[in-house]
Amino acid sequence: MTHTTKTVTNRRILVIDDNRSIHDDFRKILAPANTVDDALEAAEAALFGTPLQTQTSTQTFSIDAASQGEEGLQMVKRALSEGQPYAMAFVDVRMPPGWDGIETTRQIWQVCPDMQIVICTAYADCCWSEVQEQIKPRDRMLILKKPFDIVEVLQLAISLTEKSRLLLESKSHLQDLEQRVKMRTQELEASQQAAFEKASLLDLSRDAILVCGLDLRVTYWNKSAERLYGWTAAEAGGRLLTELKDLCSEFFQQACDRVLRTGEWDGEMQQLCKDGRKLIVEARWTLLRDAAGRPRSILAVNTDITERKKVEEQLLRAQRMESLGTLAGGIAHDLNNALTPIMMSIELLKLQEQDALRLGVLATIENSARRGADMVRQVLSFSRGVEGQRVEVQAGHLLKGIEKIANETFVKNIRVSSDIPADLWVVMGDPTQIHQMLLNLCVNARDAMPNGGAISLRAGNHMLDEQCAAMIAGAKHGPYLLIELQDTGTGMPPEVIDRIFEPFFTTKELGKGTGLGLSSALAIIKSHQGFIRVSSEQDKGSLFQVYLPAQMGSSTSQPPPVMAEMTRGNGELVLLIDDEEAVRKITGQTLESFGYQVLPAADGVEASTLYATHKEKIAVVLTDMMMPVMDGPATIHVLMRMNPQVRIIAASGLSVKDMVAKATTAGVKHFIPKPYTAETLLRMLHTVLRTQPAADL
Repeated sequence: MTHTTKTVTNRRILVIDDNRSIHDDFRKILAPANTVDDALEAAEAALFGTPLQTQTSTQTFSIDAASQGEEGLQMVKRALSEGQPYAMAFVDVRMPPGWDGIETTRQIWQVCPDMQIVICTAYADCCWSEVQEQIKPRDRMLILKKPFDIVEVLQLAISLTEKSRLLLESKSHLQDLEQRVKMRTQELEASQQAAFEKASLLDLSRDAILVCGLDLRVTYWNKSAERLYGWTAAEAGGRLLTELKDLCSEFFQQACDRVLRTGEWDGEMQQLCKDGRKLIVEARWTLLRDAAGRPRSILAVNTDITERKKVEEQLLRAQRMESLGTLAGGIAHDLNNALTPIMMSIELLKLQEQDALRLGVLATIENSARRGADMVRQVLSFSRGVEGQRVEVQAGHLLKGIEKIANETFVKNIRVSSDIPADLWVVMGDPTQIHQMLLNLCVNARDAMPNGGAISLRAGNHMLDEQCAAMIAGAKHGPYLLIELQDTGTGMPPEVIDRIFEPFFTTKELGKGTGLGLSSALAIIKSHQGFIRVSSEQDKGSLFQVYLPAQMGSSTSQPPPVMAEMTRGNGELVLLIDDEEAVRKITGQTLESFGYQVLPAADGVEASTLYATHKEKIAVVLTDMMMPVMDGPATIHVLMRMNPQVRIIAASGLSVKDMVAKATTAGVKHFIPKPYTAETLLRMLHTVLRTQPAADL
């Protein structure tokens, strides 16, 4: 803290009087010499009435004198410039021919406002009221009446010089206070600016930052907290965190206990905003302490990770779907390899069989095998996002088939009925996919009725106008086929309805559901540019409404043509490469039955050896794309190096689009998907053998 040092009394006095003897008199009174001139004593006695030497003082002053006001003003200015100002002045009121005392005083105060002035006058010289009128303010002016009293003069000098000192000291102290106030003000402004900048930085932070006391009452709430939670700082300030709706989750009390016990806590927390929106935050809480180390408040920094969690969940779903696709691909490959000899064997048996009953049995087996092949293709289409084949679909036939399957396979206390008009519009789509979608919805309805109930299947034509289409994401106005499936099951609450189409979401017990049924149904509906609506009431049941874009009018599709006579070979040698023995065996038998010679190989290595030996005789190569030891693309590469003109047909039980791409990359122009029929294979061979060799294309 700054302390003001006491100033030394300024004892400089200026005497302004046109009578020089007066100058000497003031010196004798205020600055007495060691001896006094006798000649002056009489004059002094006559003037003051008492001999001067009898009135001595221990205090002496520095006396300067001027005969005129103008001269006195110059002396005042010079003293100021030298840093040694006068403390006071004795000014005679009458000083012809120059300024009088009143004017002199005014002039002096213009350059030195703090100087103490004593006007020396006789009442006859000037009217007191005139002095009062002409000189303002009067707090630094005194009137001394002639003839002077020595003690009075001395006391005036002592008092006024001390007053001057006190005034100077007061001004110095005031200046010191002003300086200290200024410095403190600057410090406060700097502190406020720093606090403002820090607060601005906190507000710019994307994290919600809040501080609450140990009683959980909010004391700070930044802008990001306002944006994240919806409560303004004014709304949140002073309130308990527990009062802010569901800002405090079930883990809140555990987090508070942990931060008070250990000084910090971090973790994830689910919260609700002011508007009810759900969010997930990554919270970092710290216990703040005072200078003595006592707990004072809790600082919470909460980061919104809701979107990150959604992305992570989507990534996890994608990984699951990728794993499912890989699994489905492996299963599809094996199933198609198993179905290929079955379907080809059926065709061979049909050619040899004449009995109608047995032919009917073979037809049933063939239809089942084809259905199995379609289902495998459907699994691949869903798991790998591949669209199925689009043809005209009459949904009435599919719904009747679903009704029949459901009534035959569902438990007996569940009744399935349908109401299907005959004039339904047709849908361009994949019948296997649509069949699978409807079956998934029926299975979902069955599982919602553990104690039995009823499932109603309905269909109808529906024209969606522009106004309704605008209210549905992705919908377009126009004709739709509306398929409704209603059950009398347990129903669903709104929060479950919002999630039923999420992959792997299920409300069933562990082991009783995969959570893929409805998500795959939705994927099929969307792939057909359709949409679905769901309404449900707990304990009363649910209604699923599927809208599929339709073509007005009945189906124009023709019944499948009667199988034409299969093309035969002329003894051409076919190199048959497949790791599945059953496929090699039945394919070889089929080809031999229709005029071809067959050279079988179990893998690419064996095939390469056989081709090197018989390449002049081999007319065409039929190779599987997925084989151990040496796969299809590698085998094709080796064969083409031996003979760039080799004719090759690639076959695979995996996704057609993927395998065609691989075959094309390997240089193969022809591809046949598994499971293939004898008719399909023979037609492909007939086509390939009549084309130019690969190198000549």
